Amino acid sequence: MRQRRIYIVCSVLLFTALGWAQAHPDFSGTWKQNMEKSGTKTSLKSYANKIEITDTSLKVTTITVGDRGERSYDRTYAIGKEEKSKGSDGDEFTTIVKWESDTLVFTTTGKEGDAVSTSKEVWTLSDGGKTLTKTIHRSGPRGESDQKYVLEKQ
Repeated sequence: MRQRRIYIVCSVLLFTALGWAQAHPDFSGTWKQNMEKSGTKTSLKSYANKIEITDTSLKVTTITVGDRGERSYDRTYAIGKEEKSKGSDGDEFTTIVKWESDTLVFTTTGKEGDAVSTSKEVWTLSDGGKTLTKTIHRSGPRGESDQKYVLEKQ
């Protein structure tokens, strides 16, 4: 009887730990870029993302305000699945979004003729889920660059 109780308690603890290990941060919500904290100069007056995320998909609506007014566009990703797309000029892109621990990582490879460029964007949450930091490393024929964007939950 005692061994059975120990087995049940251990099983409950194990399944609880597995559940915590598999849980990912929730990036859902509306996020507005803090222009002062972001390390990139821009002509935009405002940049925001509305994010909807499930276990298998991610939808990002980007809203920008600039000299020509407000613009928005949507992008939907299948988490963990490679997606191919073509730009209006014929450039080919391959993107995969996947979880790496508690970060969301976007890896994109672009082909323009013989030139290949890559981009790795990493999303992390901090400040109790109130701050979304996006870091982007790009490399290609024009060299390498790094950018950092800090967005605050609205």
